[in-house]
Amino acid sequence: MGVRLISAGIGIVIGVTILFLDNVFVYAAAIAFLSAVAVWELTRAIKCDKFPLLRWVCIIFGAVFPVIIILQPLKMLAVPAALAYVLVLALIMLRMHKTVRFEQVLACGAAGGLLPVAMSSLVLLRYSECGKPLGIFTILFVLFCAWFGDSGAYFVGTFLGKHKLCPLISPKKTVEGLVGGVVTVGIVTAITVFVYNTFILTEHQLSYAVLVPFSMLASLVGVVGDLSASVIKREYNVKDFGNIMPGHGGVLDRFDSVIMTAPFLYVLLSFLGGLIYA
Repeated sequence: MGVRLISAGIGIVIGVTILFLDNVFVYAAAIAFLSAVAVWELTRAIKCDKFPLLRWVCIIFGAVFPVIIILQPLKMLAVPAALAYVLVLALIMLRMHKTVRFEQVLACGAAGGLLPVAMSSLVLLRYSECGKPLGIFTILFVLFCAWFGDSGAYFVGTFLGKHKLCPLISPKKTVEGLVGGVVTVGIVTAITVFVYNTFILTEHQLSYAVLVPFSMLASLVGVVGDLSASVIKREYNVKDFGNIMPGHGGVLDRFDSVIMTAPFLYVLLSFLGGLIYA
């Protein structure tokens, strides 16, 4: 328990520091690091560590692509970089076709391609047209939707859970926990909106009627990420994806919900962002 609390405290201090610096370059560096570690963890979990060249191409792309897609001067390189990535994967498959199967290249390539895009949406949302006036609210919104959903589901499920949600995938998750997590996110969002409307925002006011339902829907999407990670762990007999945070696991263990919640909210607010103001 002591190690768990210490690592959580260190993680919170680092995270809060990055948030309050509120600098796109700092965010880009942080996301690049988290993305590379997440790709490293997932490729190890799915047994791609037997193919170091393939794996390191994916890890390097996982670190580089967030920087390209986040920083405005480099965005024009996003499509060429993605095409180059696919081309390199194809060349590796051709060169190593006797030892590496297509599904292994595909799985490893997906890990190196999808994770950085999902993680990058955290910062893209912050610096989108709808996110700029809100400061760090958009990042807090994403993280709260994912993490308070997990916490609420855990506590409600522990004390009130009776009906199993997906017993073959995650035996401890319950329907009551799912509902509790969604409700918790709605309450936390309402409190956050109240704080922002009362003490921070001066020109605009945020809409409870829009952001609370958005957050609850995002919380449900986060559950998909959580359960997807559980499926991978079960299929490959993995307890934790990593140990970068002792007592908590790896980056993917902490961000499994976020990698679904963040891109979902980015797309949602990109199209409906104008509705969040009262």
